[in-house]
This record gives sequence, structure tokens and C-alpha cells, in this order.
Amino acid sequence: MDRYAPDIIHIQRSIAHFDLKKCQALAGWLAGHIQAMEIDKQLYKVSIEQLNLSTRALHVLRYNDIITIGQLLKKAVNWDDIKVLKGAGEKVLNEIKQKVDELRQTQ
Repeated sequence: MDRYAPDIIHIQRSIAHFDLKKCQALAGWLAGHIQAMEIDKQLYKVSIEQLNLSTRALHVLRYNDIITIGQLLKKAVNWDDIKVLKGAGEKVLNEIKQKVDELRQTQ
């Protein structure tokens, strides 16, 4: 049995009563969500070098084993995880936060 089958069945049951407008709205949202996930998947492979960060910020990220934009975004989901990066002072944290915010706005 497909491991997603229970989730899909649950969703199907939840939306079975939707009228056409609700289904179209859901389809539009889902298409956008899928597109964002595909962009995220691409970003996960892009080097942090592409962010044009300062040498210090790059060094801090590398030291903490963050070498791709995807790893940075994943780590930044909980900002407390970024604040405890070894070697990161306030200036570097602000620079990283600004870049993460910019990345999120473009998605």
C-alpha cells in the first residue's frame, strides 16, 4: 500500500463536499504550493556562495556545516537555531537574517 494513501484518503473525504469554486480555489493554492516546493528543491542544491555574503558570514556558515541555501533555509525555520551558530556575532546574524528574509520574499 502506498505510504501516502491514508493521507490522501483523509483529504479526499475532507473535500468531497466542496463545490466547484472551492475546488478551483484549492487547486490554485495547491499549484502554487507545488511550485514553491519545486523552487525550494532547486535552492537546496545552490551553494551559499551565491548569496554574496561577507567573508565572515560565509566562514560562519561553512564552520557550522551549512554549505547550500537549502540547508540555511531549513536551519532558519527556527531562528533560535541560527542565533546559536558557532562564531556568529550580532553583525553576521543580521546579515544572514537579511539574506534569509530576501530569499523567502522571492519564493
